[in-house]
Order: sequence, then structure tokens, then C-alpha cells
Amino acid sequence: MQCTKCNSENTQRLQVVYDNGTQNINTISHSAGAGIGGAFGVGGARTSTNGTSQSTLAHKASPPAKHSMKWAIISIVIGLFCLGGSTGSVAFGICLIVIGGYFSFTAVQFNSNNWPGLYQFWKESWLCNKCGTIYHQP
Repeated sequence: MQCTKCNSENTQRLQVVYDNGTQNINTISHSAGAGIGGAFGVGGARTSTNGTSQSTLAHKASPPAKHSMKWAIISIVIGLFCLGGSTGSVAFGICLIVIGGYFSFTAVQFNSNNWPGLYQFWKESWLCNKCGTIYHQP
């Protein structure tokens, strides 16, 4: 595959760039300790760490994100709790439910109608390792 800007053949699919520059981190640590004061004590702990490490280039090559419904759902749940209060809180609760419903609807519409095409476009996009251009080549 040749770059559309500089004609270099040193290119990679964005999906490969993203996968090569993204690592999942899962660690477990154990620790123990002892202390002497007014009495003798022993303790221990187990900690776990989970996360992702990503290069700047992998971040640049990231796939399109789906729209989250987290805040819409939180808005609806808070709105439902407000329905049991005074007149002012009931009106506020109804507003939160309507706003949450609207954002839920738009997220579902985007995720089902727009996102699949954007994701397919991303899968067909390339990065030139010489000039840094990102281009689409089906």
C-alpha cells in the first residue's frame, strides 16, 4: 500500500498501529508487615491494579468510540428518585428523566446507525510511517 501523500510503502493499517501500541495492565501485589509497640501485631494486604498503557501514536490511531449512555442512565435514575419529593423536586425529576431519555435515544441512534460505518472506515484507514499521513484505502 502506498501513501497517497508521499508515495512511501512504509505504511500500516490503523488497526495494527492501535493494537501494537496498546497494552492491558493487570498486576497483583502482596505485602506483609509486623509492628511492636504496646503489643505485637502482624498484618498483610493484597492489592490489584488494572489499566491500559497506550503510546501517543496508538492514541492517534484509536478507533471511533461509541457514545456512552452512562450519564443518561444516571440522569434518569436521579430523576426517578426526585419524583417522590416536593412539587419542585418532582418537576426537576421529570426534567432529568426527559433529558436522560433524549441522550439515551441519541446514543442508541448513533451507536446503531453511524458508528458501524465509522468503524468500517477506520478499519480501512492507513498510517504512513514516513510522513505521518492517515488516509483511507478500501
